[in-house]
Amino acid sequence: MKETKKNIQILRKQGFFDDWLRKETKFITFFIHQEARLDENWFKKRVDTYEANAQRLKIAPPKVAFYVYPSVEFGKEKGIIPAISFIKSKEIHGHPNQSPGHELTHILIGEINSTKNLPAHGIWSEGVCVFLDGTNTDYRKYVLSLNYPENIKNTSWGKWRRNLPNKLYPLAGSIIQYFDDLVGWKKILIFLKELKNLSSNDTELFKTIFNKKYHELQEGWREWLKLKEG
Repeated sequence: MKETKKNIQILRKQGFFDDWLRKETKFITFFIHQEARLDENWFKKRVDTYEANAQRLKIAPPKVAFYVYPSVEFGKEKGIIPAISFIKSKEIHGHPNQSPGHELTHILIGEINSTKNLPAHGIWSEGVCVFLDGTNTDYRKYVLSLNYPENIKNTSWGKWRRNLPNKLYPLAGSIIQYFDDLVGWKKILIFLKELKNLSSNDTELFKTIFNKKYHELQEGWREWLKLKEG
C-alpha cells in the first residue's frame, strides 16, 4: 500500500491524472481513464451501494474521489494496485471489474473506526466489506464451493486479525454473514463501534455483545457452514 501511494503521488506531480474524464455524482466524484469502458449502470451501482451501506452503518457518507483504471494490469504497469482505498484521504483507485461496494465500504468503516483498530487486511474490516460488497452473494454457499481445507476453517480467527490473505476474503465475509444470522446487524454495528475503544480485546466484546465466548462462535460458524452442505 505504501509503495502504491508513493507511486500515485509521483504520477500526480507528473500530471498523469490531469486529463482523466470527470463524472460528478451525489457522493462520489469519478475520475475515469480514457481507455476505461463503462456504462451508466456501472456508476449507479456504486453510488447506490455506497448510499445503502452508509444507511446500514448509520453514518453520513463522506465525499469520495474514485479513480477508475482500464484494468488491473494497466494499474500495475504504473506501479499501482487497484482496487485499493486510502481511508484518511477518502480516495479509491479501482478498475471496472471490481465489486460495487467493497472499497467504498472501507471508507465508510473508516468513519466508524480507525485503521489502527481495524487493520486494512484484518478479518473484521475485510469481512464487513466483503459482506456489504453489493453483489448479493450468499457467502456461506460460496465458501463451501471453494472447498477450503479443514485446517483453514479450524484456524483461530485471532491469527487473521492483522493479516488476512486475499484468498480468504470470502471466508471472512461468511463469518460476518453468520453473525448477522445469529445476532442481527444491530449487534454487529455495536461490535464495530466498540472495537474503537477495545480493539485489542475483541474476545471480550464477543462475550458482552454476542453473549458467547470466542471458541463458541467459531464452533457455531463451522456448524453453520455444514448446515448448507445438507
